[in-house]
Amino acid sequence: MSNINELKAQKYIEAETKRFDSEIKQLRTENERLYSSESKQKELEIKKMRDDYESRLSNLKNDQERKLIEIRQKQNKTMAEENSRLKQEVENLKKSHTDQVSEIKISQQNELEEINTSHQRALENARQKFMKEKSKFEV
Repeated sequence: MSNINELKAQKYIEAETKRFDSEIKQLRTENERLYSSESKQKELEIKKMRDDYESRLSNLKNDQERKLIEIRQKQNKTMAEENSRLKQEVENLKKSHTDQVSEIKISQQNELEEINTSHQRALENARQKFMKEKSKFEV
């Protein structure tokens, strides 16, 4: 009898082992399926986040480039205006300088004429005095 009980026990152990192995295999399959589906889902989320990040980064770069271009254009416009204003200012200064030089030349010419006229009068007066004195001695 003990052989029968041992055989039954052995069969029971084998059946339990097979059942346990099949449960473990089923659990492993389920867990692997669950892991792979979760892994794929999370990888898709990561890919989506990476794409979103790259698109935001690209948008920011484009915005910065656009703003930089606008600033450069504004700076170029300002520089052109300032150069134009500086050119006008230099022209005005040159005109003013030329006017001042011509004014000084005219005043110096007038002064020279006055000095010459005064000198001529002084010479004429001196000549007349000389003639007067000379005529006193000649008489």
